[in-house]
Amino acid sequence: MNQDRAQRPTTRHGKDSPLGVRRLSRAGWRWCVAIVASAVVASLCLAPSTLGASGESQAVGPQNLTSALAAIENQSRYAQATWGYEALNQNSGEVLASQNANSMFDPGSTMKIYSTATALRLYGPNYRFTTPVYRDGPISGTTLNGDLVLVGSGDLSLGLRDQPNGSMYYENAPDFNQSYANIGLPGAVEPPGNPFAGLNQIAAQVRASGITEVNGNVTVDDTLFTPYNGFPDGNISPIWVNENLIDALVTPGSVGQAASVSWRPMTAQYTVANDVTTVAAGGSTSLQITEQTPGALVVTGTIAAGSAPTLVVHEVADPAAFARSAFIEALQQAGVTVKASSGGPNPPLPPQKGGYEVPANMVGKYVSLPLSQFINLILKVSYNRGADLMTCLASVKMGSTDCEQGLVAELATITGLGIPSQSVFPLDGAGSDDQGRTTVGALAQFLRRVASTSYGPTMHQSLPVLGRNGTVANVLSHSPAAGHVALKTGNRAVGSVTNQLMLLGNSLAGHIETKSGHQVTFMIVVGNVPLKSPSDVLTITDEQAQMVEAMYDHL
Repeated sequence: MNQDRAQRPTTRHGKDSPLGVRRLSRAGWRWCVAIVASAVVASLCLAPSTLGASGESQAVGPQNLTSALAAIENQSRYAQATWGYEALNQNSGEVLASQNANSMFDPGSTMKIYSTATALRLYGPNYRFTTPVYRDGPISGTTLNGDLVLVGSGDLSLGLRDQPNGSMYYENAPDFNQSYANIGLPGAVEPPGNPFAGLNQIAAQVRASGITEVNGNVTVDDTLFTPYNGFPDGNISPIWVNENLIDALVTPGSVGQAASVSWRPMTAQYTVANDVTTVAAGGSTSLQITEQTPGALVVTGTIAAGSAPTLVVHEVADPAAFARSAFIEALQQAGVTVKASSGGPNPPLPPQKGGYEVPANMVGKYVSLPLSQFINLILKVSYNRGADLMTCLASVKMGSTDCEQGLVAELATITGLGIPSQSVFPLDGAGSDDQGRTTVGALAQFLRRVASTSYGPTMHQSLPVLGRNGTVANVLSHSPAAGHVALKTGNRAVGSVTNQLMLLGNSLAGHIETKSGHQVTFMIVVGNVPLKSPSDVLTITDEQAQMVEAMYDHL
């Protein structure tokens, strides 16, 4: 289905409703933003948490390196903080530099290394998701006297990001993933693909099978695992269309006039209304999208005249119903008449769930790109829900439909590589749970040992490359270290009703090909840093990148 913006009308209703600034007002209130640190995208989520500091230990390593690292650590901003790092020779395992390597830290998104490695271990880099559709009923002529059942396979893209060269599109800083749009900072972009790409292919195959009319219903089978909303970053489902987001792109108009809003994907499940006012150039751009009644979204706030279009997104409440609606519309576009309404809830599955899943009943399917491309996307852009999906898929391999069981598989991956279980505590796939912990030494050693596995090359290639791509595409881009460091970023922070901010952890972890030609795996993390403002994280991440540069120079 064509998703060209020119075909996305919107309406305006009500009076102007400028967006107010949201503040922390009580303990237990969680909010998340993304920080672009020299265009480093790092998840900065504010939440109440129990803090714990570890004792200091003597730094070991070459004097010129430890001195360079200490010069950053000893700044006044880190007076109450705890630092940890470890650098290992990739070949021998020799510890080249270390400080507080056995202390626990809350590292944030570097925990994605564990969850994505687990998915690769269990499924293999070449695994492809197959999303089939089955008929449940006989065909008379060209009419299906029964239902179509679309079976969710855990494909988070369903064709949206597929590129002609067999790769999957991902964002490079200063652009960042659409899932980070609702944080008041510029840079979130829609993937350039068609949200209905996979569904359109399946619908065309249904038509090619000879079916031109469906007298029954259309149902989405989302029972691969139980849809889960227990991780911090949102609902994880076996079925995804447009990554289960409604994108609304707001473009300013003339001062005092309404902005324009285009949105996708357009289905019977949602309408999007426009209540955004254009203010003077240099004024505040402050937008939000809310669901005031089920299925009725409204974009409110202000946007500065002359500013670039700004994206806001809404996570769909019922991915199965959303996918069903989109699939019915794709079928109609393909020339298949569906008598059932495309709106409303997802109908129950046939009484004997799975009885329709025989080869003779399959009338279409979409086969994804290899899993390696999904891992590449997740790590390059730090895609939180994508990493949580890997945990849910790991649970399936454990024979469970409970996403939390994927954490058992994750710990098995960790201990299977000789990492002590007491050194890592994964509580979600994304590293967004503030109680998740790892020691510096555990993650550095894990990276080293993963490199020798069958999926190690995929893990290495999927990490953002300093100064070249992903979340660190324009960090130290003119440094000699640029292009020689593959690393994952991560951070977590806490805020309180006293308007105080604390950085629980800020980390970098990955691989360095040093100036002298050595292969090094490393992790650097700082914990418990008081912040004057969220923007302090920009400086802290930049300074950690300088520490990586020092390792490049001196190891």
